[in-house]
Amino acid sequence: MNRRSFFQSVGTLIGAIALLPVVGRAEGRRGGSTAAAAGPQLVDPKDRQALSVNYVELNTTLKDKALQNPRSGVQFKDQKCKACAFYQHDKETSAAGKKAAPCQMPFAGGKMVSAEGWCSSWAKKA
Repeated sequence: MNRRSFFQSVGTLIGAIALLPVVGRAEGRRGGSTAAAAGPQLVDPKDRQALSVNYVELNTTLKDKALQNPRSGVQFKDQKCKACAFYQHDKETSAAGKKAAPCQMPFAGGKMVSAEGWCSSWAKKA
């Protein structure tokens, strides 16, 4: 590669990089990605991060009896995401036919958790 072709390649690369933000904004104006169009998504209980906190979409389906103990004076049957300090009630909506809202815990990754769900990070709402 000679000097002239090197600088032509670098110039083309810089031009392409400069156009990336413009293309991204155009995608947003068109309606965004198909994932955004699908509406709110629930956390997949089989996801690796969800498994690490024992997340289930329905607290009655938790199989590990050792985790089903009272916390902060709340019996396990009443420990649901909707009664958790990390559940964002003000953003509650419907996702996959279930009441759901975003969770502030990192495992949720911007997705919704089921109002009837549970995870080992459950904390009594103040």
